[in-house]
Amino acid sequence: MLLAGSSTETLQEIHNSSLKLVAERGIRFHSERAREIWHGVGAEVLEDVVKIPPDIIMSALEEAPDAFTLCARDGEHDLELDGEQTYYSQDGCAALAVDFETGERRGTRKADIEAMALISDYLEAVDIVSPTVSAQDVPSEALAVQELEACFLNSGKHVLTESVTSAEDAEAQIELAAAVVGGRDALRARPILSNFVCTISPLTQDAGGIEAALAFARAGIPVGMYPMATTGVTSPVTLAGTMAVLNAEVISALALLEIAEPGAKVFYAGGPATLDLRTGNYVASSPEALRLRMMVAEMASFYGLPSIVGAGATSAKVPGPQAGWEDALSFLLPSMAGASVLFGLGLLDGSNLLRYEEIILEAEAAAMVRRTLRGGDFSEEAFALDLIKELGPGGVYLDQQHTVDHMREALSLATLSDRDSYEDWHQKGAQNRIEIAREKVEEILETHQPAPLPDGVLQDMSEVVATYTPS
Repeated sequence: MLLAGSSTETLQEIHNSSLKLVAERGIRFHSERAREIWHGVGAEVLEDVVKIPPDIIMSALEEAPDAFTLCARDGEHDLELDGEQTYYSQDGCAALAVDFETGERRGTRKADIEAMALISDYLEAVDIVSPTVSAQDVPSEALAVQELEACFLNSGKHVLTESVTSAEDAEAQIELAAAVVGGRDALRARPILSNFVCTISPLTQDAGGIEAALAFARAGIPVGMYPMATTGVTSPVTLAGTMAVLNAEVISALALLEIAEPGAKVFYAGGPATLDLRTGNYVASSPEALRLRMMVAEMASFYGLPSIVGAGATSAKVPGPQAGWEDALSFLLPSMAGASVLFGLGLLDGSNLLRYEEIILEAEAAAMVRRTLRGGDFSEEAFALDLIKELGPGGVYLDQQHTVDHMREALSLATLSDRDSYEDWHQKGAQNRIEIAREKVEEILETHQPAPLPDGVLQDMSEVVATYTPS
């Protein structure tokens, strides 16, 4: 049976329901600047609630580009968001980590961001680097700029940030990225940074987050709105009700950005979750949460927009079978639904716990999903009919030149999965995959070097960081 995606009629119903919510109930915008923009285009502003006619929403969304490029500072890992491939990003903002040396659970540090950026720079399956934890050893006023600095210093790949809660924090990240590429005009031409801002479900836009999004859009930085509605808690318990709330939050915010900055590069984004009926806990990897996340990707396609979809976020507390099946499904299903970016590699315990080995394990799953979904070669050369006829029944292909010529493109090599015989596995030490992943982390941290930054750029970055770090 083929994967049953949502029908066009279902997506249209979500769209229609969301437009009714936005027009009839309204969205709370805590930002005075946002309310002024809405008032200027004819929306009804009632204290902090804005009721927006459907034609204003749809006219604004038509300004958004359907494709754009996420640039990398090393110039080698640019990502075309054109609907042809799903890219993978680290997860972000965990508050706890399992110390790599002691094995003890502790609060997260800037050094964890640095290590995870370096590991992700090495891993081919990780396309985008993100501050994967909150740097709790950094002054709160400097979090945004110092976390981004840690990523730029340790990776040449594109960086996606999320914990930006004010226009000032956004300006700090914009200044730092501009220092790397040689100024704001250069950054607009080659955005090496993107961001998403979380909404506040239900039907609320945070003042600082919206003003940060406006600042990013003004600077030419791709930016998305990311609801994290939880069924039965901050949205109705049903999939339909949750999607109506989520979609209303996204389209109202993206329309605002397009009105303020026509043609702004925006993502349709989201990481909805479900309520566990036994414990009341947040669950991002239940069957219902996975379906919701598929629908985030589908709604993005409905509007013709690139998407960021929450993935990973296994509820497992340690690497192992549960983490494996939950993460694999959460990578596969939104990818099949057409997600542009999956945000969610490297964390356990519902995205709250960092364990360094986990991103090695999840990168293997991501690589397998990507390879599985990649289109095959069905050219005349690939069919090899002449060779099949020549060898005939009982033929052996192992020693044929056609096999030599095509084997590396036709068959993938595992980087972590065990494919040895039992005897070979036992002779090599009978290691489990977590032990192998740990050895890989040690190797990367000891030997990998990211693309270097010129001394002048390092000095400029240091000055920007100092400006936003309290003395």
